[in-house]
Amino acid sequence: MGVANPEAGNGRARRYARRLERALREARLPIAIRYTTAPFDGVRLTREAIEAGATTVLAIGGDGTVNEVANGFLGGGRSNRDVALAIAPVGTGTDFAKTIHQTAEPGEVLARLRRDDRRPIDAGLVDYTDLQGRAASRYFMNIAEFGSGGAVVEKVNRTTKVLGGRMSFLLAILSTLPKYRNRGVRWRIDGGSWAEARVNNFIVANGRYFGGGLMPAPRAEVDDGQFDVVVIGDIDFKTVRRHLGDLRKGTHLGLEFVSSSRGNLLETERTELAYLDLDGELVGVDPTRFLCLPKAIDLVV
Repeated sequence: MGVANPEAGNGRARRYARRLERALREARLPIAIRYTTAPFDGVRLTREAIEAGATTVLAIGGDGTVNEVANGFLGGGRSNRDVALAIAPVGTGTDFAKTIHQTAEPGEVLARLRRDDRRPIDAGLVDYTDLQGRAASRYFMNIAEFGSGGAVVEKVNRTTKVLGGRMSFLLAILSTLPKYRNRGVRWRIDGGSWAEARVNNFIVANGRYFGGGLMPAPRAEVDDGQFDVVVIGDIDFKTVRRHLGDLRKGTHLGLEFVSSSRGNLLETERTELAYLDLDGELVGVDPTRFLCLPKAIDLVV
C-alpha cells in the first residue's frame, strides 16, 4: 500500500502519486494509494495497512511523510519486522533520501519494489515537551535538532514552498537567524559527564542531510546503532552566513565552534525552551531524551 501526502512539495506529491500509480499498474505491480488529509493521518493509514496484512508500505512525500509512516510502524512499541518501508521522495526537503541515495524517478521506485531487497536501518525515539506543554514521545528516521534549526523549520512550515526545498530553507535561514538568540544547553551522552554551553543549534543525526541539502552530519550511517551529535556553538548570524558553504559541503566539523561526538543515548536538561524539529516537522521544545533503536525498520532498497 502507498501513503501519500498530497500537499508535499507544495502540491507536487498529488500529481506525482497519480503518475506513479499509473506506472506501477502498467507494470502489473498494482498498488492502492491512500491520501492523508490531516496531521498524523500517515500514522493511522500505516497502522491500518499493517493490520490488513500489507508487507510493504510506500511513503510518497517528503521527510514528514516518511516520519509519519515510520511512527505507524513503531508506535506503541510494536514490532513489525515482516513489513518493510519503501519511499518515493517527493517533497520540500527529501533529505533522508539523500543519505540512502534514492530518488522518486518512477522507474527506480518500480525497480526497488520489484527487487524487494530489505536493509535493516536504525530509528530514533525522542521524549520531549509538545507545543501544548505536555510530555510526548515520537520516532524519527533522519535528523532531530533544537535551536536555530527548529526556528528555521517553523518559518519554512508557515510560508510558501513553491521555490523548492533548497531555496525555501535558504530564505528561512536568512530571515530567521539574524534575530535568533542562542540558547543555553546542558547535555550528556551515554550516561557520561554533563557538558554545558550556549549553542546556536544542537543536532542529533541518524541521516546526514537536513534543510534542503545541508549536510550537518557527514559521517552518519543509518545502520550503525549510534547517533552523530553535532553542536554548533555560540555564534552570530554573520558567522553562520560565512560558513553556510561548509555546512552544505559537510566540511564544518573542523571549525572551532563546532563539536561532534557519537552515542546511543543523549539527554538534555536545564535548557531554555528551543524549538524541536524532527524530520523537518516542528513538534515541541526541549529538554529532551534521544535513544537510538538499532535496526528498527526494514527499508526497501
